[in-house]
Amino acid sequence: MKHPMNYNIDKYIKNEDNSARFVLGMDSRNPLFVIGVNPSTADDRKPDATIRRIMGYMQRNGFDGFYMLNVYPMRATFPKELPNEWNENLHKQNIQHIEALFLNHDNPTVLTAFGDTIRIRPYLKKCFVDIASIISIHNPRWKMIGNPTKLGNPRHPCRGNYQSLYDFDVNKYLSR
Repeated sequence: MKHPMNYNIDKYIKNEDNSARFVLGMDSRNPLFVIGVNPSTADDRKPDATIRRIMGYMQRNGFDGFYMLNVYPMRATFPKELPNEWNENLHKQNIQHIEALFLNHDNPTVLTAFGDTIRIRPYLKKCFVDIASIISIHNPRWKMIGNPTKLGNPRHPCRGNYQSLYDFDVNKYLSR
């Protein structure tokens, strides 16, 4: 049995008042990139339940680090707390940070892990389309946890007890 990995965060990019988080992660040779809906309480000192689950998937699937990214960077413990209207400037900042992070990674493994929460606000799917577009030039291997939800979305890490990562057809998903 593998021992739990230490929580050694060396990439933590947030806005000045910490109301938005753009990147949380561990630099490594073989990282797992994860795209959730929005950040909750995890920071550079303490993980939350989602990050602990991601670290488990990372370790069980042979990765030596992770980067947690989000469709929308505004912090909200409960996604229904996200505003009805998006902040386009915040979205642009998120895209810039994600684009910079992927510059040194060809053929990265990207775990889509936002569940049906992506349907809570209309702008979230558009944000994901933009992210998928900028990542696509790096030829990512798209993955998901288990099978899609009944609504066809990739599962959230805290929903279900899946051990393995499965291929995710991002182009088919985006064409729906």
